[in-house]
Amino acid sequence: MGLSEKEQKVLDELERQLTGGRAEKPKIQPKAESKVKYARLLVAGSLLVVIGLSLLVFATSLHQVWLGVGAFLTMLAGLYMVSQNWSGKAYRAEKSNEKQAPDSGNYFQKRWDDRNNRG
Repeated sequence: MGLSEKEQKVLDELERQLTGGRAEKPKIQPKAESKVKYARLLVAGSLLVVIGLSLLVFATSLHQVWLGVGAFLTMLAGLYMVSQNWSGKAYRAEKSNEKQAPDSGNYFQKRWDDRNNRG
């Protein structure tokens, strides 16, 4: 059974809206980019903590207070970077991306039902 002219127009309009007027695939979601960012923070922060701890042991063996203070500050910077991953920013970013994408299935189904009930 073929589509009527009106149904074909509606189908073409839906396709155009879904593709945004172009026939190419959509770009990478911001959610994936934010996950990469927080993964990098986690790795970089962990490395800073290990480097700071190593420097602290080295400074203790040399009895150098200024080097120990620098090592401690390095460890604190690393812990701060690691804690950015767990602060909930990634979770909030993921939730905001979900809110931005409307549930297109329900929207188009409702429009379809409205057109068919009027007709």
